[in-house]
Amino acid sequence: MISKDLLQPNRSLRLILIITSLLGLGIIFIGQHFDYSSFFFSGLSSKWSFIFNRSIRFLLNDNLMLLLIYALFYDRKYVKFGLAVELFGFFFLLIPYFILRYGFTINSMYISFIHRLIINPTLMLLLIPAIYIQKSKK
Repeated sequence: MISKDLLQPNRSLRLILIITSLLGLGIIFIGQHFDYSSFFFSGLSSKWSFIFNRSIRFLLNDNLMLLLIYALFYDRKYVKFGLAVELFGFFFLLIPYFILRYGFTINSMYISFIHRLIINPTLMLLLIPAIYIQKSKK
């Protein structure tokens, strides 16, 4: 017999949110070279275009992961914690990455691991098993 609390409450809404977030993440991944800055600015230098595009992609990925976390666990405290992780990633990973990339003469190969950590929603993805383990211990 299926557990009573499986995706409860609002099971259909939660399924829609899960599918929406996964589709959104897939679309962002497929269009990872899309130029968001062309919609907002004209004649932007390649440096500022890169910074704007990566920032938008970071925010879209992480917010879709927050939606997924909310849909999976249906608890605002996990979303608040995820938002704190997103802000940490923005201020302590994304901005220093831009500084390293454009402020110093450093080979981009040396900071590519930071790029992958930031642009892909890795930190948020790690939250899902951590939250699941914490909930299962209660």
